[in-house]
Amino acid sequence: MKQLQAITAFLVNLNLVAAENIDAWVENPQIIPAGTDKGAKSIVLFRQKYDAMIVIERFPHKVHPAELLFGQVCAWLMENDGERGDGSEATITTEVEILDDSTADVIITIDFIEDVTAYEDATGPIALAGKHYRLDAQDIMYAETGYVTADAVL
Repeated sequence: MKQLQAITAFLVNLNLVAAENIDAWVENPQIIPAGTDKGAKSIVLFRQKYDAMIVIERFPHKVHPAELLFGQVCAWLMENDGERGDGSEATITTEVEILDDSTADVIITIDFIEDVTAYEDATGPIALAGKHYRLDAQDIMYAETGYVTADAVL
């Protein structure tokens, strides 16, 4: 989920709000097996589709119009969303909740598609077609926080 990480860093670096006012996470993750040969002893193991949720709290809409923020997001996508590969464009939805005369909470949802690449490695944990593969370290994202819920069925 490199694209979510990259666009979040981009938004933080814009300095439109304090970094602690920006939160981002993944919803609706899906994987699509691929197995596409990339050469150099690597394959696209699967494509990863997900909705990137970005929440910006207390956005100063009087100082920076929301259109500026949305324009920055669109410009970033046009320059950095090259892995889509299927000719489709990103779907972006926004929600703005005005808190007072000068601040608003902004929610931006972007659907992303990313390739996850595996590299031939004799000691790799992934077996496919008689070969072993490992994931590139940058393709492995570890959750730093989270929660678990359980729905009781009676």
